[in-house]
Amino acid sequence: MINILIKVIALFASQPDITKMGFLSSFFAVTPDSFTDSEFADLDEIYEGEEIAPSVTDLSTGAVVLFDEKFKNGQIPFPVYAMKSPAQIAALMNRQPGESAYVEEKINWFARLAKIIVKKFGRMTNMIRRSMEQQAAQVLQTGDIILTDENGNQTFKLNLKSKASHFPTVTTPWEELNAANIPGHAHTPLDDLDMVSDIVRDDGGVDIAIAIFGEKSWKDFIKNDWIRENLKKDVLNMGALSPQIVNLGGKRQGYIDYGSYRYLLFTYNARYNPFGRKEEKLKYLDPNKVILLPEISDLVFMRIFGGIPTVKPDTIFDQLFGVDKVQIGNEYDIRPRVFWSDDNEAYIAEIKSRPLMLPISKNRYACITTN
Repeated sequence: MINILIKVIALFASQPDITKMGFLSSFFAVTPDSFTDSEFADLDEIYEGEEIAPSVTDLSTGAVVLFDEKFKNGQIPFPVYAMKSPAQIAALMNRQPGESAYVEEKINWFARLAKIIVKKFGRMTNMIRRSMEQQAAQVLQTGDIILTDENGNQTFKLNLKSKASHFPTVTTPWEELNAANIPGHAHTPLDDLDMVSDIVRDDGGVDIAIAIFGEKSWKDFIKNDWIRENLKKDVLNMGALSPQIVNLGGKRQGYIDYGSYRYLLFTYNARYNPFGRKEEKLKYLDPNKVILLPEISDLVFMRIFGGIPTVKPDTIFDQLFGVDKVQIGNEYDIRPRVFWSDDNEAYIAEIKSRPLMLPISKNRYACITTN
């Protein structure tokens, strides 16, 4: 049974796209504190500012009294994702992918069941991970998270009450800007980036270093002659960026220096299907938006998983997995379960997870609407 257990775990971890997914959610860090049994996530916002030290007349006058920083504490409920899929016993008679059409030896029914269940787990897990990317995309573009059920009804809403100045729409649409604009002589897309970057600098105390463009905003951005001429394509040294990011759907376009900032430029064009509408493709990043972030080392973005009560698994689950949860690469907390249903004459593969993409340093990023 140990061999089956090892093979099943390995098969589950090697599902297609199990690791190469989620450019925007990759900016949300996972730490040992990310895996909780809590019902709520605590959001502590500390306001320290950038005050200088006051001077005193001389050493005999004593020290100036400093009071503790002000902070806000909020409790945020975790969203819930739960899906299940039956593995019919009758389906075990069907040939599985990769098997010969002619069976010449005794079939290992248990191994065949394991393969069917793992495939179902892989599909449901990837659906949850795409939903996590949707969460990250929403909060980075709007400051809010809105989730819906299978019928499109709202089931969860998180409003971080972010500052409107961090989510502006440009005064002049980028598609209308003259392609021959020269900095210092006329308005350019870089002037809009600088304006919002300065706001983030004042509010969050960090310098914007990363600009992630939607498809349309990038096309309008590079129409500018000065930008095309000064765009540096040498992207081998990307500072504090994690090497893993380049495998998650974002495309590095280079960097450009302007004013007080050096912007590392990315485009992101990944798509997803809304639940129940496989023919419809939506983009995680609005084509007309640009997300602005500081270096990763200056971000406090967390990926946190809420608690799920442990239900005693069916015997078959113990034999297949031997654990009460599956953590993929120590970055995802998935609670799988397998149980028998007399009504369906099937084993039911079920997965639950409660991920929340929480930008704790909410004053350290912004998003511009360019058209």
